[in-house]
Amino acid sequence: MVLNTKAVRRAAIAASAASLLVLTACSSDSDSGSDSSGTTAAAAGEGRGPITIVEGQDPLNAALENIIADWNAEHPDEKVTFKPLAKEADDQYADIAQRMQAKSDEYDLVAVDVTNTAEFAANGWLLPLEGDYEIATEGLLPATVESGTYNGTLFAAPKNTNAAFLYYRTDLVDKAPATWSELQAECPKAVEAGIDCYLGQFKDYEGLTVNVTEIVNAFGGSFVGSDGLSADITDKTGEGLQFIVDRFADGTIPAAAQTYTEGESQTAFGDGKALFLRTWPGFYTDGESSSIAGNYGIAVLPGVDGPGVSTLGGYNVGISAFSDAPATARDFLEFMQTRKSQTYYAEVGGAPVLAEVYDDPAILEQFPYFSTLKEALESAKPRPSTPYYSNVSTSISSNSYAAIRNEKTVEQALADIEAGIETAGN
Repeated sequence: MVLNTKAVRRAAIAASAASLLVLTACSSDSDSGSDSSGTTAAAAGEGRGPITIVEGQDPLNAALENIIADWNAEHPDEKVTFKPLAKEADDQYADIAQRMQAKSDEYDLVAVDVTNTAEFAANGWLLPLEGDYEIATEGLLPATVESGTYNGTLFAAPKNTNAAFLYYRTDLVDKAPATWSELQAECPKAVEAGIDCYLGQFKDYEGLTVNVTEIVNAFGGSFVGSDGLSADITDKTGEGLQFIVDRFADGTIPAAAQTYTEGESQTAFGDGKALFLRTWPGFYTDGESSSIAGNYGIAVLPGVDGPGVSTLGGYNVGISAFSDAPATARDFLEFMQTRKSQTYYAEVGGAPVLAEVYDDPAILEQFPYFSTLKEALESAKPRPSTPYYSNVSTSISSNSYAAIRNEKTVEQALADIEAGIETAGN
């Protein structure tokens, strides 16, 4: 059966709006988790035994498999089974949605992209991590904890994360610019070299939402209110979007960047066609096979008065509201965040959520960019937290794109984004 993913999401959220108020009373359809008083295992903090965790296929799965092996060796009666889902995000969503809507206890832990955490929580699919299910978050990077929080409640434990860098040509620039003013002051060097100044991902897709929210956040602006449902568009939001529009107008960002995703922008920078590039850490090593190998460095993204703000990437893990072993699931969440477990993510090139891993001399020797990555993560912000993220992101990207192309004024684009956020659940 082929699912209309957006329709499934809207229906799921609408059908479970009231359930968010009573999540701690959720259980599977089976009565096996209830005692004689009718109290469910989930509500009482009971329910132990073997569990299953699901996550999409990804190179970082190797880290999860190592964590599971360590856990299973210590907990032979509460073993964890890993079920990899499809590679495509929509297919992963459809798989989980079918089981959650059926209140199936097949999945105990579900790994969710940071963009979907609020949606899963609002659907009533995840147990709030409070009371008997509270987990320790001390030592975790604050932005990662924020990414698992919806309406002030933690619903998913941070698992792995990510933040973007500013890449710069060390053969043309003496030091990395900390502010946009400093970056623009270097642009004449790009003109002299016959290359572009700054590249990012400005095609009309999710990457544009990421690039726009980073700059808007650096200006102190936002798009979505703390309730995840209403718009929160201020003068600062307008300043940030206007800044992007102006940088296209003055040539700091070339018009060609309006067609760039990560791949095109990295190829252009790797071919020596730009002075600066905003992209993810993967290019740090990938660039060594490019024509500028040995001639680029990394820094945190530029800001207004100092270093800027990266949009957070990564995955969180939540306990299914229908699990029949939620207590075991809760303990495994904390096990995933131990020093040893988080080091596994570093060793496979992922970004841990535990801050102390970034200070490990052995890790820094293997991954020297980790010191910059930690700095970027410490000032990073999650994407707008809303149960209707897909629709909200589309509104931000499509209207920002129209403003960049001078098809709308910034004022009109912001008005249309506001309308899109307010009607995202319709």
